[in-house]
Amino acid sequence: MSDAVSAVATSSRVSRNNQRLLDAAVTAAADEGWTGLTFVGVAERAGLSRRPLQDRYPDASHMMAAVWRERCEPALSAVFERTLAASGIYQTGSDQELTHELDSVIHPDETLRAAAELLMIAQFDKLVREAVVSTLGAKVAAWCASSDAGDSDSGVRAAQNAYVISLALGLLIFGRRSAASSLDFSEPFAVLHRALRSPSSPVKLPLDDFSHLDRPVPFDTGDATTDALLQSTLDAVGSDGFDRMSVDRIAVAAGSSQGALFARYPSKLSLFIDATRRQNAVAVRANAAAMGGLEALYGGGVAEAVAIREFQRPFRAHLRAITLEGIRVAWHDEDLRQAVIQELADYELEVAANGTAVYGSGSWFHFAFAIGAGVLILPILHRECWQLPYDVVTAPILAMSADA
Repeated sequence: MSDAVSAVATSSRVSRNNQRLLDAAVTAAADEGWTGLTFVGVAERAGLSRRPLQDRYPDASHMMAAVWRERCEPALSAVFERTLAASGIYQTGSDQELTHELDSVIHPDETLRAAAELLMIAQFDKLVREAVVSTLGAKVAAWCASSDAGDSDSGVRAAQNAYVISLALGLLIFGRRSAASSLDFSEPFAVLHRALRSPSSPVKLPLDDFSHLDRPVPFDTGDATTDALLQSTLDAVGSDGFDRMSVDRIAVAAGSSQGALFARYPSKLSLFIDATRRQNAVAVRANAAAMGGLEALYGGGVAEAVAIREFQRPFRAHLRAITLEGIRVAWHDEDLRQAVIQELADYELEVAANGTAVYGSGSWFHFAFAIGAGVLILPILHRECWQLPYDVVTAPILAMSADA
């Protein structure tokens, strides 16, 4: 074999191996999550040794960043582009087209599931975050940027784009942990399309800072050590992510010991499940109370816009990370997923019984929760999104949903 032919054969083999490794990494991210994104795990899935991965990437973070750039970002970016085109913001598309596009995230394929995983990981991994921000983040920032020239229409369009992208993100991550994927969202999506075609004028939002978000979770188990361990767990998750958080750090921060921790919980996961379950039970009701007070004074559209603004503020990144990690870990653990599903189902029944929800129940209830999840992810892509006038979307949606 000549040197030229040998070089071509080698290049072809390298290219095939590259694709096999990327395929395997996408599958690992989608099915196993962060724990599966190791050289050993990906190499085994690809049917190769670790050497090809070690030759290509210094570590797993570089591998994940490459998977994002080459596979996940193009797929998710295309979804955003098609969804925005179908949304009605630019007087194009239809509610049927919008429903069709959003269905791709309600029932995500493997690449979109992997994209969701890497978006979550980006909160804790510097290289993955840099890859996310420099690619999809740059596009989202452009879509959601207001004109510096004081063009009010550009501010309205920026808020509309941000809302639609948040909904797509929320449906992508939220549908995977609940029964939302089996619901018929045609009515909410039709109302959304009409609302986007007829935005309201932005108003000056009240200054309510949702200070309840910044208080420690009022755990009240009857045992001070358990309460401290639960709070320490949430703090560690918000800083490091579940997979990287240290049990020893949790115990020390709680003024306790690993022995005391394991006397109460058999594993790190069981501790996190209990912390997440208790936090969710408190948070959804505290948020509803804050929203209810604003709604009584200013209307539901303003109340929802204020809530979005406050959850997206840059200094609340730690709080967002805790909530999103609960969602991400639930994708891969059946016990946590069932705990979250049950908590949500119980709250939906509670809301239906006392009529306190801004959006009623069924598909509207899950639509609202999808938006709630999506607005937590958007700041990963666009740090300044909290400044947008979301009321130009929330006000008409609520007005139109009441008539639907």
